[in-house]
Amino acid sequence: MALPQAPEAEKEVSTKIKIYNDTIKVNGDLVSFEGKIDDYKIDGQYQVENKQEQKSWKRRANWSKEIQVSGTFLPLEGKRNLHGFDAKWFAFSKHKLGTYRIEEIQNKRPLSGISFLRQWRAFCIDWVEANFSSKTATYILSLLFGYRDTSFQEIKEVYSSAGILHLFTISGMHVYLFYGWLFFFLRRTNLTFGEFGLFFFLLIFVSTILFGQTISVWRASLMYILRLFFKEINIKLASLDRFSIVLFLLLLYDPKTLLQFSGILSLWMSWVILLHQSSPKKYGQRLLHSQEISLLAAPLIMYMFFEVPLLAGLLTALFVPLFSRIILPLLVASCFVNLLGFSHNILEIVLEKLIIFFEKTLSFTKSFVLTTGQPPLFLTILALIAGIYIYQNHRKICLLLPSFLLIVFQLFSLETSIAFVDVGQGDSIVIQTPFKQEVYVIDTGGKMNFFQEDWQRRNYRSNAEYTLIPYLKGEGVKKIDGLFITHGDIDHMGDAQEVMEAFNVKSLYLGKGSFQSENIKKLLKNTTKNTVIEEIGSKDHVGKKLKLHILGPEHVGKGENEDSLVIATTIYGTNFVMTGDLGQEGEKKVIKDYPHLQADVLKLGHHGSHTSSAPEFIEQLQPKQGIISCGENNRFGHPHPEVMDTLQDYGVKALRTDKQGMLRYSWSTLTPKMQITTQKQD
Repeated sequence: MALPQAPEAEKEVSTKIKIYNDTIKVNGDLVSFEGKIDDYKIDGQYQVENKQEQKSWKRRANWSKEIQVSGTFLPLEGKRNLHGFDAKWFAFSKHKLGTYRIEEIQNKRPLSGISFLRQWRAFCIDWVEANFSSKTATYILSLLFGYRDTSFQEIKEVYSSAGILHLFTISGMHVYLFYGWLFFFLRRTNLTFGEFGLFFFLLIFVSTILFGQTISVWRASLMYILRLFFKEINIKLASLDRFSIVLFLLLLYDPKTLLQFSGILSLWMSWVILLHQSSPKKYGQRLLHSQEISLLAAPLIMYMFFEVPLLAGLLTALFVPLFSRIILPLLVASCFVNLLGFSHNILEIVLEKLIIFFEKTLSFTKSFVLTTGQPPLFLTILALIAGIYIYQNHRKICLLLPSFLLIVFQLFSLETSIAFVDVGQGDSIVIQTPFKQEVYVIDTGGKMNFFQEDWQRRNYRSNAEYTLIPYLKGEGVKKIDGLFITHGDIDHMGDAQEVMEAFNVKSLYLGKGSFQSENIKKLLKNTTKNTVIEEIGSKDHVGKKLKLHILGPEHVGKGENEDSLVIATTIYGTNFVMTGDLGQEGEKKVIKDYPHLQADVLKLGHHGSHTSSAPEFIEQLQPKQGIISCGENNRFGHPHPEVMDTLQDYGVKALRTDKQGMLRYSWSTLTPKMQITTQKQD
C-alpha cells in the first residue's frame, strides 16, 4: 500500500520497499536506510532481533532488495521547540514522504531495477569498513564516498567547532583534485580531448554517484565540466556565468535545492568565492582572503547554526592545502596499497597518526566559538547584501560590520521569558531576563537507558542536543547563571553533563541531601571547578534581577521525587510555581508551610501523574493554567485521567508539551504584556 502523503498520526501499513543499499547505516540494534515505496522516497527503520541479523545488514552489498514488510508509517513532526529541528520541512525539501518503521520483514527478492552504481558504492563501503581501522575508515568513507554514519559524530564535533567541517563535504577541493588526476592521466595517453572527452565525462557522472550525489557534488562536478568544455572549444566564459548555468541546471533538476540549508550554504559560498576572480598567490594574502570569505558567510552561519567559529577563515586557509596535498592523496594511496594485499600498510599507520594529531590540534578551537543566537531572517539577508556591497567596493576593512551589528542586535534583547522546553518525557525550564543578564535553567531532561548487550547499544546524541541546547544557543545564551537540578531522576538531570559542557554554568543548585543520589554523584565528578555547587532548600532565594524563591525541600532528602526542589517566581505580576516530581504528600507540606501561596501558572508535578497534583494543592494555588511536561505517547500514560479531571474541576486550563510542544511566556520591557506562544497546534 502506498501513501500519497504522510499521515497525521501513526498508521499501520503493509507494503513493499525498495532499499537503497548504499545508504544503510547500522547503529547498535537499529538499522536505517533510504528507500522507495512505489515512487515515494522514504526513510526506513528496523530494529534487528539478534547479532547475526545485525551482521547481515552490515553486508550492504547483499541488500539490493525489495522487501515485503508490515510496520508503521510515522507522522512527520514540525518544530517542537523554538530554534529546533523541523523534520517535516527537512523531509519536504528532500522529497521524502516520511519515516516507515518496519515491524516484520515478510519476504524479500533481488532488486533488478536499482542502479549498479549504488550497488558498487555499497560494495566499496563494505570493503572499507572491513579493511581499515574505525578511525581511518570514517575518514575514507566521508571524504571519498560522502558516507557518514554515527562514527562520524566525534569527528564532526571537532571540525565543526573549528569551522572547517566543510572539508568533509565533497565539493570543489575533492572534485578538482580527483578529476585533475584523471584528466592528467588521460592526457598522458596521447589521446586528444575529442577522443577521450565523452569517456571522461562518463567517468565524472559515475564518480558523482559514488561520491553520494549531494548538491555540493553535483555543483562542483558541473562547474568542472563546463570549465573544461568551454576551454576545449575556445569559448571564454566567466566563472560567474558558468555558476549561473550550474544554478539553473540544479534548480531545473530539483526546484527544492534552495530549500535545503546545505544547498543554500554550498551555493552561497561558491558564489562568494567566485566574486574574487583571481586567486591570491602570496600566503599572507590567501589567509586574508579566506578570512574575508568567512566574514561574508558569517550572517548565514549565524542564522543556521546560532554560533560562529572565529578561526574558520584562518583554519580553512591552513587545512585546505593539508587535506588536498596530504590527507586525500594518502587516503587514496592507502586504498590502493590495501587492494594490493597489504592489510596493515605503513601508509595507513602514518595516516592515522596524522589524523589524530590534527584532531588534537583542533580541540583547542572550542574556546573560539562565539554563540550569537539566531538573528531575524530579514536582518540576515540585509547583512549578506551589505557584506557583498562592501566587498565589491573594496572597503574590506568594514567587512566585520554587518556581522557585528547582527551580534549587537541579538545582545540588546529587551525580553523576559520563561520557556517550558519540550524534552519528551522529562522536564526542562529556561528563564531569561533582558540583555541575558540572568539565565536560569531548571532541569535538563534526559533519556533513561535500559540494559542492553554490547552489540545492541547505539551511539546517539543526547536528547538535550536536539531540544534544550539549540533553544539556548538560538536565544544567544552564552552562560547560565544557575542550573537547578530538582532531584536525581534521569528524565530531569540526565543531560546536565552535556549542558554544562556546552555552556559556562556559574552555579549548580541542588536540593538538600541530593548528593546521596547516585546520578547526581556521577554528575558532580565531572563538574568543573569554575562551577559553584550550592545546596538549597526551603526559604532560600536565588537571583538579583529576578528572584527565585525556594519553597522546598525543608528536610534533608536523598534526591528522590519527594525531595524535589519547589521553585516560585513572579514575572510582571504573573506567579509561577514549579514542583519537579513532588508527590501529593510533599504538595500538602508546601501549602501547610505557605498557606497564602497562589499561582497563575503551575508546572504540575511528575508529568501529570496521579501521584501528584493533590486536589487540596490545586484548590489553594488556584492556577489559571497547568503545565504538563510529558512525552508524546509515553509508556506511563501521563497525564493520568484523574489529574485531568482535577484540573477540570478547578477550572485550570491544561497546556501540554506532548500536544503543543514548547510553551513559552514572554514580556517586553517596552510593553510588559504577557504573550503565550506554543510551538505546535494541538
